[in-house]
Order: sequence, then C-alpha cells, then structure tokens
Amino acid sequence: MKNVDLIKNYIPIADFIAKVNGEKCEVILHDLSDLEHSIIYILNSHISGRQVGGSITKYALDLVMKHDDAKQDHYVNYIGKNEKSGKLMRSSTLFIRNEAKETIGLLCVNIDITDVVKLRDELNSLIRFNLEQYEDKPTEPERFDLSIDEIVTEIVDSVLLDSNVNVLNTTQTERKDLVYKMHNRGVFKFKGAVNHVSSRLDVSPQTLYRYIKEFDSK
Repeated sequence: MKNVDLIKNYIPIADFIAKVNGEKCEVILHDLSDLEHSIIYILNSHISGRQVGGSITKYALDLVMKHDDAKQDHYVNYIGKNEKSGKLMRSSTLFIRNEAKETIGLLCVNIDITDVVKLRDELNSLIRFNLEQYEDKPTEPERFDLSIDEIVTEIVDSVLLDSNVNVLNTTQTERKDLVYKMHNRGVFKFKGAVNHVSSRLDVSPQTLYRYIKEFDSK
C-alpha cells in the first residue's frame, strides 16, 4: 500500500474524533512527504486558521525529528497557540508509520480551550489564590501561525542561541557542527533553507549541500 493511501485510511478516524468532540476540536492529517504542503485533510479549520495544502508546524517537525524511532506512538496534551487570533489549544499528535516503521504522516488533534482558560483565570481572580506557584512551568507552545520562512528562521535562531557562538568568529569545524545540528532539527527539509543558512553562516550553498549529503549517508 502506498504511504499516502495508508495515511488516508485515517480519515474515518479523523471524522470520528471531530464528531465526538464537536466544533471546538480540530483534526488534521499530515503527509510528511511534502512538509511545505503537508496538510491533506482538516476538520474544523476555523480553530487554527489553516487549510488543506498548509505546512507542518515547527513544533510538529521537532516531534518527528526527536521521536522518529518507532519507540513512541504519540505525544499528547501539549499547548498550542495561534498568536494572531489569541486562541489556546490542548494539542496531541499520533505518528502514522508504514510497515517499515517509517513515520510518514501525523494525525493531530487541537482542542480549543481559550474560553475554558479565561473562565479558570476569572475563577482564580475571584478566589484570590496564587495557584501559579503550584503549577508546572509552561513549555514552549506549538505555533500555528508561522510561515515557512519564519519556521526556518526560528530553527536557525534556536540552534545558534543554544550553541552560544559568534558566527563571525567560528571555525570551519564549528560551522559544520552548527549545520549538523540544524540538519537534525529538519530545517533542510524546507525549500530555501539552504540559501537562508548559507547567508547566516557565510557558508556557500555548495558546501552546505556537501555537508547535507554527508550527514544523510550516516
């Protein structure tokens, strides 16, 4: 069975999840063969504002890159956010794998909890308890409103920040290591990323392609 057909087998499950949870539940199917146009099916798209043909998020890409080992089937109940609309979501992702255990798609569920969170905050203000001291520190939310260029920029910025280096003063070996880290974050799966990284690291596109080929062969 072709990978895309295997992913489409999850459409009835997506319909079921959306109908069970109602209009505040968005369900999305991603085909990872084309990250820039990965969304092939979506229900209740008013929640995140995305449409069929839209791209994967940076957060979802990170999940795929970190858990593409068939050891973890899903990742549930993390925070999703649309900065433009201000909506908050409780998000979960199921990895869709083929017979070779390759991650080929994602089934994502985003439940709009904006009104519930507002109600919680109002209740907290009324009872005047400092509940924040008992809550876990929030993790970085999944962003649904970033363009492809913004996703690439965020990944590159994150690698440079974590590495704590001054690009202008790095050696060839250090720059290759930065490229390796960006490669592991999946940045080069996006068209145009090579040119972006080339300008940021002052490394020629030809050199980057040689590095990428070397990393892929490992």
